[in-house]
Amino acid sequence: MRALIITTYGPQWEGVEFTGTHWRFRLLVKAICQLADEVELLHLVPYQFVAANPGVEAVGAQQSAYFGAPVTTHLIRCQAPRNETFFRHYVAGISSVYEQQDYFQYSGAEQTAAVGAFLDRSPDVVVVHRLAAMLPVIRSLRRPARMFFDLDDVVHRVRFQTALRPPIRPGQLGYLFHVPAIAAAERRGAALSRLTFVCSELDRARLRRLGFARVAVVPNALPVPSAPSELPRTPTILFLGTCWYQPNKMAAERLVRRIFPRVRARVPEARLVIAGESSLELASRRERPEGVQYLGYVDNLTELYASARLVCCPITGGSGTRVKLIEAAGYARPLVATRFAAEGLDFRDGVEILLRDDDDAIAAECVQLMRDDARCRALGAAAHARMREKYDALAIQRTIIKMISETCESGC
Repeated sequence: MRALIITTYGPQWEGVEFTGTHWRFRLLVKAICQLADEVELLHLVPYQFVAANPGVEAVGAQQSAYFGAPVTTHLIRCQAPRNETFFRHYVAGISSVYEQQDYFQYSGAEQTAAVGAFLDRSPDVVVVHRLAAMLPVIRSLRRPARMFFDLDDVVHRVRFQTALRPPIRPGQLGYLFHVPAIAAAERRGAALSRLTFVCSELDRARLRRLGFARVAVVPNALPVPSAPSELPRTPTILFLGTCWYQPNKMAAERLVRRIFPRVRARVPEARLVIAGESSLELASRRERPEGVQYLGYVDNLTELYASARLVCCPITGGSGTRVKLIEAAGYARPLVATRFAAEGLDFRDGVEILLRDDDDAIAAECVQLMRDDARCRALGAAAHARMREKYDALAIQRTIIKMISETCESGC
């Protein structure tokens, strides 16, 4: 069997930090590598990346090592950035998703023709990773018989939420007019696919209410750590996230400026560790807040989690299910998070996670966990058990293989 995977995410290899969505892509690729004899990865990447990586064979070799299976890598150059005028930025995207700033670079004539040429080779299975990668497929007018669409996030809903999230900036409401075009593209991509994957039962229910057929849940998942370490006595809170991503950046600053001072007022020896790419560039770091340590990118997650007594995730924006919570649960760390952060995850409040939304309540739970060893261990152990049950990467890979195999056998 020959498989083609189309994505707008760049090639992956060891030593490079990725977002939660990159980990999801890795999950898909590793599953397809077990299913197919030949796997081709088609990356739509910025034109600078193509210029900087002329040796595509070397990139393919790095990816094969990373995924633990032979893959063939292809790079398609995206359109160059355009000059954003008011009309282009706000008006053109109302009627055409291809004109929206987030998507125009992937679906120009050159990109559409290149994707169409790969589809003309008639791969046995086509997997399209996220909406941006589906757009050139739709525009190419090809209709692969065995195509699977990893929508992952319900993008039109994310755009709607983002436009209405305070503080509302001038022009922000203009993005509401882009929502219908995004929803129409999602529906068209789903209609062309044998199955559309989303990351939670909640998203599947939402799409079903909108009339989407053939929607299946593929949860985000991670490898289960072999042996989580004991909880330390040191009252250390950890926030780990890629801080160039605005929702993570806002959550980290909220934790530093508003929540952690409330914790320190009751536990003076408490420490807060902010880790992840671009965390060293956070504005609060320049103020040198007492008890706060900024680590930047961290290679050894085992040591990082071993130093943390609990993980706090006060996120109020963004999309998808929070892989950072799945990861922390894998290391058996107690979790304090907002309800938004845990949306779509099968963690129960008071059993595997503590869900609180205002600063005082979040701080109070952090303090209580610092003082109560038994509750701290029980919450971490329950989170670890739930992660193994619901979000083990090996189990989810088997689920993907079964879904694709059974769907092809039943109607191909």
